[in-house]
Amino acid sequence: MPVSVINDSPGFVAQRVVAHIVNVGCDIVQMRIASPADLDRAVVLGLGYPRGPLAMGDSIGANKILAVVESMHDFFQEPRYRPSPWLKRRAQLGVSLLTPE
Repeated sequence: MPVSVINDSPGFVAQRVVAHIVNVGCDIVQMRIASPADLDRAVVLGLGYPRGPLAMGDSIGANKILAVVESMHDFFQEPRYRPSPWLKRRAQLGVSLLTPE
């Protein structure tokens, strides 16, 4: 049976991609570029995703997304992995990412 080598990295590939998409979506809403509902609708209709980034984040859990983004930021020390304040607040409050400001 063939063996696959998985390089050591914080988070699995799918987790990292989804967490980054959710985090960027949270930043877009934080900057008031789009409302939570409009952002998700734009991603579903414009990109063909089955769900928008905030709905994806809700299905996984804001706390889990935040943990992945924080671990990537801690490890890589790159601004692109900085957790969105929108994501942090909603994770701390235990509310949906789709909750408007």
